[in-house]
Amino acid sequence: MAKKILKIIIPVILIGFSLYFSLRAYLTYKEDYVEVYVASHNISQRTRLTIKDLETRKLPKQYLSSDIYLDREDILDKYVKLSCLIPKGSFFYKGFLQEDIKDLAHTLLREGEVNYDIYTSEVKVNAGSVDVGMYVDLYLSIGNSHEKPESGLLMENCRITGLYDGQGRMIQSYDLDSRVVIISLAVLKEDVSYLNKALMVGNVSVIVNSTTYAVNSSSHLLKDSEVFMYLQ
Repeated sequence: MAKKILKIIIPVILIGFSLYFSLRAYLTYKEDYVEVYVASHNISQRTRLTIKDLETRKLPKQYLSSDIYLDREDILDKYVKLSCLIPKGSFFYKGFLQEDIKDLAHTLLREGEVNYDIYTSEVKVNAGSVDVGMYVDLYLSIGNSHEKPESGLLMENCRITGLYDGQGRMIQSYDLDSRVVIISLAVLKEDVSYLNKALMVGNVSVIVNSTTYAVNSSSHLLKDSEVFMYLQ
């Protein structure tokens, strides 16, 4: 009889101890686990981080060092530094990210392109409707009250590579308060002189076209335009 009782009691005691220590461990460490953000895929240099680049993991707090960003808002809209690669599943280390990239607009150029800066005070443009990556067309209008006015499309598919305020600081898409003073456009190097002449002889309008989010388009100077003759 005693043996039967021991066969029942001993397993019960062991199970009780296991449950006790498991519960104790859970209560001890549950508060030490924190949600941390890691890369959802391999992220290359000069990338601006968005919510799609992040995924969450729960890890023991003691595993995390002070040089890791834990707050999502500290990560979003920052850029991966030059020569840095963030592998999938990696933490977002403070030393790998930066607030802004001063030469970002130049890194967005393709072969044969240069950045052409247009001041919003010198052209007609709705600066509140444009953003980096959009494509715009440039129209030239020439003439006054004593002459027959001429107006036509001068250049199409000019890609916006940067927006800047009056201090030359890049304006981010989330910055709704800064006033756009300079718009950088990617144009072919050989077309720069024509743009310079256009600003001197007439009024240039920056118009958002119907294919404003096209991919891999390049600027094109329309030499058969009715206003091109004024630039020769």
